[in-house]
Amino acid sequence: MTMSAHGRPLRGLADLRTLTGRSDTQIPAHKAYLRISFLELEKARRMQEIRTANDRFAVVNARFREIDAEIADILASLNGTAPRAHALEAPHRSAVGLRPVKRQFQISY
Repeated sequence: MTMSAHGRPLRGLADLRTLTGRSDTQIPAHKAYLRISFLELEKARRMQEIRTANDRFAVVNARFREIDAEIADILASLNGTAPRAHALEAPHRSAVGLRPVKRQFQISY
């Protein structure tokens, strides 16, 4: 039997004590405040996204109003002078591309 120089048995990796398996139900204060600050930052980013989306929505609505005003101006300038619609006639069938069939399909050797 060999003894170590210090008189204690040697310990290996399996003998190290860690906090790995331990679960605390209470979050340490510094972790709680850090989590709160992360959530506040995410909230600020989302609010910025909402403001940006609202600005884009306002721009699109303004363009719709401009389009409606332009359409109203064009219709007002016509003042009932728009050309009347005419009835369409059947299109004339052209003989271009039509070949009369002279004989049946034949294969010659």
